[in-house]
Amino acid sequence: MERRTARRSWRPGRRTVGLAAAVATCLCVAVLTAAVWNVGRHAQQEQRAAARPAATWSAGPQSMVDTTSDADIRSLRAQGWAVPGLAAQGYTVADVQQLRTGGQPAVALTLHGERGTVEIVEQRGHINPDNPLDGVSGLPVSAEGMHESVISGSHLWVDRHEPWRAVMARPDAVYTVTSDAPAATMARTVSGIVAEDRARVSLPTQQDEGFGATVADGLRKIFG
Repeated sequence: MERRTARRSWRPGRRTVGLAAAVATCLCVAVLTAAVWNVGRHAQQEQRAAARPAATWSAGPQSMVDTTSDADIRSLRAQGWAVPGLAAQGYTVADVQQLRTGGQPAVALTLHGERGTVEIVEQRGHINPDNPLDGVSGLPVSAEGMHESVISGSHLWVDRHEPWRAVMARPDAVYTVTSDAPAATMARTVSGIVAEDRARVSLPTQQDEGFGATVADGLRKIFG
């Protein structure tokens, strides 16, 4: 007589069921939290964009745009331009123009001070630090026979005739400086521009909000 062994059907115990439910709950919470965090991050980005100063550019001659607005200058600096105003040397910004030099974007400033006027053309984009373009003439410095020099660790090419002009190459920018101030002020003026350019690249970046704050912003965005 054959013995048949009855097979028992396996049923998970209460402990196993509880553990599975807990894992599923944790996964759901994690997914929902991630979704809310993502909504909160987008909300914070929208708030930062809305907080940027509004530009008030007005059309100028030769398709350029002129401004004397502090909001426009702050907007340019937020975009990565140094816009060196040399306020520490007693200069005030008389005019700012956004234009193109040699096909590259540029910003031109006119500064007034007790010793005279300083005009600065700041170029960014694709630059050649070994043979940069003169922001005034649009020609490479090698074609102008300018005198090479170094001030404050920056390579520059100088025309000492009045008004004097200096083309200075920085790691990611070229500054062309023209001034009717005494030539003896050239080194101080160029050093001031270098200092403001270095301050631009060393500005602290805006930190993201913490995880909890981002989730809270997401909940406010979802539920109003």
